[in-house]
Amino acid sequence: MNAIHADKNVRAASTSWWICALLVVSVLAAYAPVVSYAFVYIDDNDYIFQNPPVLHGLTWSGVVWAFTQFYDSNWHPLTWLSHMLDVQLYGLNAGGHHATSVLIHAANTVLLFLWLQRLTRLRAEAAAGQADPIWRCAVVAALFGLHPLHVESVAWVAERKDVLSTFFLLLALIYYTRYAETQRQKAEGGMQKSESSPPSTLNSQPSTIFYLLALVCFALGLMSKPMVVTLPFVLLLLDYWPLRRFTIEDLRLRILGRLVVEKIPFFVLSGIACVITLLAQQSKNAVMAIRFLPVEGRLENTVVAYASYLEKMIRPVSLAAYYPLKFPIDDELIVVAVLVVALITGGVWLGRRQRPYLAVGWLWFLGTLVPVIGLVQVGSQAMADRYTYIPLIGPFIALVWLVAEISIRWPYRRPALMLITVGVLMGCWQLTATQVRYWQDSETLARHAVAVTTDNAMMQGLLGSALFEQGQVKPASEHFAESVRIWPDNVTAQCDLALALIAQGRLKEAVAACENGLNYKPQAYQLHELLASTLARQGKLKEAIEEYKVTLQLVSDGLMDLNNLAWLLATAPDAAVRDGAEAVRLAEQACQLTDYQRPLFVGTLAAAYAEAGRFEDAVTMAQKAIALATAMKNEGLVKKNRELLELYQHRQPDHEK
Repeated sequence: MNAIHADKNVRAASTSWWICALLVVSVLAAYAPVVSYAFVYIDDNDYIFQNPPVLHGLTWSGVVWAFTQFYDSNWHPLTWLSHMLDVQLYGLNAGGHHATSVLIHAANTVLLFLWLQRLTRLRAEAAAGQADPIWRCAVVAALFGLHPLHVESVAWVAERKDVLSTFFLLLALIYYTRYAETQRQKAEGGMQKSESSPPSTLNSQPSTIFYLLALVCFALGLMSKPMVVTLPFVLLLLDYWPLRRFTIEDLRLRILGRLVVEKIPFFVLSGIACVITLLAQQSKNAVMAIRFLPVEGRLENTVVAYASYLEKMIRPVSLAAYYPLKFPIDDELIVVAVLVVALITGGVWLGRRQRPYLAVGWLWFLGTLVPVIGLVQVGSQAMADRYTYIPLIGPFIALVWLVAEISIRWPYRRPALMLITVGVLMGCWQLTATQVRYWQDSETLARHAVAVTTDNAMMQGLLGSALFEQGQVKPASEHFAESVRIWPDNVTAQCDLALALIAQGRLKEAVAACENGLNYKPQAYQLHELLASTLARQGKLKEAIEEYKVTLQLVSDGLMDLNNLAWLLATAPDAAVRDGAEAVRLAEQACQLTDYQRPLFVGTLAAAYAEAGRFEDAVTMAQKAIALATAMKNEGLVKKNRELLELYQHRQPDHEK
C-alpha cells in the first residue's frame, strides 16, 4: 500500500510540473510580442523615462527616495525599486521592461495553481467521491494567465505594481495555507494525545514561521501596490471555505473571534497602508472631492462597474486603456446592474451550504474591488481593466468548481469538459493575443480606445500627442480639439491644442484656445504661460508681459517664465516696454535657482545687464553663456551669444526688431 501511495504521489507531482510548464509556455506565447513594444505616454513617462531617480538605476539614493517620497500620488517603494533594477539591466530598452512584467505574470499564474492545489488538498475531496481537483486548479490558473482583462496589468510597464503586488499576495496566501494546515495537524494531534501529554507539547514552530512569512509577504505586497489591503478579509473567507475553520451553520462567536484576533497583525498593516495611501493621494489632490462627484453618483457608478466587470469577464471585447467617467448614468443601466448584483448575491446566499465556494468566490470579487471601485474616486476613470487582476480570481474559482460539480451526472463528462475547457481557453488566448497588440505604442493604444468608446477625451488627447510627436500636427490638433470639446476644463487638453495651433502658425486661434481654457480655469498658470508666449510671437509684447506677470503670481519660481519675462523687458524694441532693472532682477533669480549653469538663462542675464547699462557684466555673462553652450554642444546658443557679445563689447544693448 505504501508503494502504491508513493507511486500516486510521484504521478501527481509529475502532472503538476507538466501543468506548470504548460501554463508558463501559454502565457509567454500570448505576451511574446511585447518585447518589441515601446513605452506608452500614460504613466510610463512619469514612472520611468522622465523620472530622474529611476533613470539613475538602482542606487542607494534611489532606495532612500523610493521609501521616503510620495511621487505621482503613490507610495509603492518596491515597485520603484523594480523599475530601477530594470533600468540598471536594460537601460531604456522598453522590451526588457516589458519582459520583466510578463515573467512576473507567468510566475503569478504558476503560484496561483500551486496555491489552489495545496488549498484544495486540505479538503480531501476525493474521499467525498469527487475527482481530484488538480485540473480545476489548472483551469483557474489558466483563466487568470490568459484572460484578456489582464492584458493591461501585464503589457503596460507602469502597471508593474499590479503583477508585483499580486506575486507577494499569492506567496502570502501560500504561507497562510501552510499555517492553517499545521494548525489543523496540531489540533488533530492534540485530540489524539492523552491527558498526560497535553497539546501544548506539540511543536508550534512551523506554524509560527509560516504565519510570519505570510505577514512579511503581505507587507511586501502593500509596498508594491496598496490594493492588496483586503487580504485579511480574504483570509477569513478562506477560513470558511475551503479551510473549514468555521461554518455558518455552527457559527460560534468564540471561534470566529479567535480567527479575527489571529488576523490582527494583518489588519494593522492594512490600516497603515490605507493611511499612507490617502496621504500620498492627497499630496497631489488626486482624490476627487465630493462636490465634484456626489455620494449618489459614486454609488451608481460602483454598482454599474461591478456589473460591467462581470460582463467583460464573460465577454471580453471592446476593452480600452481608459473608460471615461460619465454622469448622469442611464437609469436603465443602473436598474440592470442592481438586478444583476442582487440576483447573484441572493443565489449565492441560498446555495451557501451546498456550494460554499460560490459565496467565497463572489465575496472575493466584491471585496477585493472595494479599494478601486470608486467610492473613494481617484482619477477620472469609471473603471479599469487592471483593477480586475486580483478580483477575478474569485469568480474563476466559483465558476470552475460549479461546472465541475454540476457536470458529475453528464454523459461523456470527461470529453465534454475537455471540449469546453479547451474552447474557452483557446478563445481567451486568441483574445489576449489580439489585445496585447494594441499596446505596441501610444498611437495604436489610443486609436483602439477611441474606436471602442465614446467621448473619450483622455484617449483623444493621447492620440493627438502621439501624432504631434510624429510631426503630424494638423491631425493632432483635430484630436486635441475633440478632447477639448468633450472635456473643456481640462488644462492639459487646452494647452495641447494651443501648442498644436502655434506649431501651424495659427496664432490667433491659439490665443483664443488659451483664453477659452482660462474661462474654465482662471488660475491655470500653464494657460497664462502659453498665452504670454503666443502674444509675444504676435508682437503684442505689452500684453505678453502682463500675462507673464500673472503667471509668476501663480507660480513664483517658474524658471522659463522668469527667463522669458526678463528677456522681453531687456530686448523689446519699444522703449516704453523695456525695464532693465526689473529684467536684471528676474534674470538673476532664474540664474540663482539654476546655479548659473543654464546657458539660456545666463544669456538672458547678459542681455538684462546690457539694457541696464552694465556692459562689463554683460560681456562676462555672455562669455559664460558661450562656454556653457559649447560644453552642451548647443550650436544655436553659441552663435546667438557670440553675436550678442559683439554688441555688448561695443556698449550696445540688444533691442530685437
